[in-house]
Amino acid sequence: MLNVAAAVMESVGGEQIALESVDVKATLQGLFSEVTMTQVYRNLESVNIEAVYTFPLPLDAVLLELTLELNGETLTGVVQPRAEAVEVYEEAMEEGDTAVLLEKSGPGLFTVNLGNLQAGERALVRFRFSQLHRWQGDTLRFQLPTTIAPRYGDPSAVGMQPHQIPEYCLNADHGFSLQLQVLGDLSRAVYECPTHQVSVVDTQESRSFTLNGGSAQMDRDFVLMLREPEGQGGETLVVPDGDQHLVLASFHPHLPAGEQTPPRCIKLVIDCSGSMSGDSIAQARAALHEILALLEPRDWFNIVAFGSNYRMLSEQLLPVSENSLAMAARFVAELDADMGGTKIGGALDAAYESGVREGLSQDLLLITDGEVWQHDAVVKAAHHSRHRIFTVGVGSAVSEAFLRQLAEQTGGACELVSPREGMAEHIVRHFKRIDQPSAAAVKVVWPSSPTRQFPAEIGQVFAGDTLHLFAWFDAPPTGETMLVIDADDGQTLRQRLRIARANETDEAIRAALPRVAASAQIDPELPEESKELAVSYQLVTEQTSCVLVCPRHYQGFEAVVAGRWYTTLFAGIPGGKMRHRYGQCGPVRLKKVART
Repeated sequence: MLNVAAAVMESVGGEQIALESVDVKATLQGLFSEVTMTQVYRNLESVNIEAVYTFPLPLDAVLLELTLELNGETLTGVVQPRAEAVEVYEEAMEEGDTAVLLEKSGPGLFTVNLGNLQAGERALVRFRFSQLHRWQGDTLRFQLPTTIAPRYGDPSAVGMQPHQIPEYCLNADHGFSLQLQVLGDLSRAVYECPTHQVSVVDTQESRSFTLNGGSAQMDRDFVLMLREPEGQGGETLVVPDGDQHLVLASFHPHLPAGEQTPPRCIKLVIDCSGSMSGDSIAQARAALHEILALLEPRDWFNIVAFGSNYRMLSEQLLPVSENSLAMAARFVAELDADMGGTKIGGALDAAYESGVREGLSQDLLLITDGEVWQHDAVVKAAHHSRHRIFTVGVGSAVSEAFLRQLAEQTGGACELVSPREGMAEHIVRHFKRIDQPSAAAVKVVWPSSPTRQFPAEIGQVFAGDTLHLFAWFDAPPTGETMLVIDADDGQTLRQRLRIARANETDEAIRAALPRVAASAQIDPELPEESKELAVSYQLVTEQTSCVLVCPRHYQGFEAVVAGRWYTTLFAGIPGGKMRHRYGQCGPVRLKKVART
């Protein structure tokens, strides 16, 4: 299956309408980025319309602001409990006012409704978000999702409303423009942009990236890779948060490898659905051949290939031998992206059930684009399987939310890679994480006792990954903070970071970081507490939405006969969807979109 390209929206009469363009401006300083995305809508119809557009953002993105520019006026949205925000929006629609509603429609997915855009009007919907990034080995990956690729399964089964469900089209016209400014030490880092052709301008303190030609189609995520500059190893930020002082410590530990690899029980699960066609499946095959060469005679293994169904190398685990490796090599050589959809749950269940070996940890390496909707049950089953799952998300529009949840819920790790990034090398490197010694204890030592710390308990830490830790103090802390990792093999790692002074933190980061810290603490298991926290810090979550209203000072409007209440059309870019709302005849109220 091909990834989607940007769709052209046309009305019933063939006129192009609504979403005209998308412009992105981003700044990256250290591990903190701030992105402003502007969507330009124009109504070329003779009636009022409502535009409904579902779009992806990075999984860790924290929405900071929503604004609407219309007829020379700029309005800013307010975050309210979800039901209240929907009611405000619907009432504005019924009264003929223009309104914008921004909702979280799933992990990493958001839906913006622009209601009552009048004939001939042009509106700019702008939202701003921040994100904390992580090192993976010596590489920082800045990724801007631009498309939602077709996914296997039923999106309505995971709670998406009909108007939020993205549709797909392959004849693209619209694109996006991008200006990315990298500041500080990272501006001198070696870089690679495997997904797009970019133009680069260097100054003494920054490096700016723009798209060649000014714009690009939104048929793949934008990825910029930055290599770790010499001497980097972590950083701290200090900002005020109410009457307290918030410290973010970002550790980047490099754990020493164990002297000898213990016996392993490893299951390799590879996605052979149509969406893995081309370079993705070719590099996955190459990586699997390298992994087979790394197996030791004392190891046990199995391979599962899946699409709409699955095929197994063996019904049971195999001991590593000359014969089993030869059989596995033939199995891998025959793999292709020809097995239909991404029905991942059955394949993982089969891998779990193919056996365990007493005394050996149960580890699973999953290579997939993760393009499925109903993944909550898959994550739950993985958690109960007692397997550590190491996920590798491959392709141009990876479902990051699913793959990170799968890894984090099982004590594994996740890595994302695009086809042009040397995918085989990344997969093999990620496989080697399985051999890293486990941490018997992980703690952080502060120069003085914080009033609280998040997370309160630190889980698995892998070498080369980033650990973000928030702590709150009554007085500004000074000195150093230290990460201490005691490994099961008796080794101890200590990493020290100097605590920055408050005046060393950029003003934009000072304003955004407390909201990023609050977002990290949102817990779906505590909906009421999370809703209160989200409203307090103005965060868009599963329990809250952002709404704004531009009064029109009249009620109702003339509608045209359309034969039905609305006609659903393709949106301006992948995953986007717009909807005309038509009345039946004469002055009418708009028909509401059903929401549960």
